[in-house]
Amino acid sequence: MERGERVRRALAGGPVDRPPISFWWHSFTRENAADTLAAETAEQFQRYAWDLIKIQSRATSFAEGWGVRYRPSTAPAVSPVITERPVRSAADLRRIRPLEPSEGALGEQLTLLRLVRRAVGPDVPILQTVFAPAMVLSYLLDPGPAGAAPLRDLIRAHGADVHAALSAIRDTMAAYARACLAGGADGIFFAVKAASADQMRRAEYEEFGLPYDRAVLDAAAGGWLNMLHLCGPHLYFDVVDGLPTPLVNWALEPGNPTLAEGRDRSRRAVIGGVTPKPGLLDLSPEQVEAEVGAAIADTGGVRMMIGPGCSIPPDTPEANLRAACAAVARYRAGA
Repeated sequence: MERGERVRRALAGGPVDRPPISFWWHSFTRENAADTLAAETAEQFQRYAWDLIKIQSRATSFAEGWGVRYRPSTAPAVSPVITERPVRSAADLRRIRPLEPSEGALGEQLTLLRLVRRAVGPDVPILQTVFAPAMVLSYLLDPGPAGAAPLRDLIRAHGADVHAALSAIRDTMAAYARACLAGGADGIFFAVKAASADQMRRAEYEEFGLPYDRAVLDAAAGGWLNMLHLCGPHLYFDVVDGLPTPLVNWALEPGNPTLAEGRDRSRRAVIGGVTPKPGLLDLSPEQVEAEVGAAIADTGGVRMMIGPGCSIPPDTPEANLRAACAAVARYRAGA
């Protein structure tokens, strides 16, 4: 079965020869230029024969246009360091304006997308990462002392200014999502971190998250493979009702549903089942195979795909990834 057909059938709950599979991780020393990250992405895809590619954009790229600066990493598994954040007060929020998505760091990510598409051909399903507006805003904020919650503090003390900033970021991310689809993506991987009790109260997410997130997904509605990624434990999982995508991804952390529960609750296909960062480093290949087998057993292999609940460590042993591939291959063989 061809990759595209396998993925489309899985989305629809149709019969597949095996569940689709894909993993994604940062390549910290290669993510600072479009050509090097495109080469790394294509190399990963060819090495493991994934069924879809989730492009792992540089995390700061969504905020750099508003003044975030970073020190590049010199080690593949070590994150870059943010050296400058532009928002230290409510007054700084009022200076945030929409950006042109074809320019700067966002434009670089569009170049990356085109290079990946050129490298792998027209038939490989590709997702381009897009961060939710509140997630982008969190990158702009001075983190303050340990244990501080700057976004929540601003929401509670300066809500109107937060709305103004989120509106500008929403318009930028919506335009960027449309540009991703025009540039060769089959959908966006839409990362939402605020829909968690660890991040915001439910009513706060309803006001400062959901309307802005929905607007970005509306802009990406032409993508047939849009994936909603809900990040963290203790999710407000029912927000999926307001965030329509054909595919949903989350980690099996405390307070979160199982894959089958999430599939049935969302009435959509799901992807996940494998421990993401940092835990995957501590698993043996046999444990990874067991996680894949458990995910397939939980869902019956219907309307599901195998992947991590979030990105995985860059230094994940190749044996662990090969083990995941072997487990889905055994499903195909009927073992």
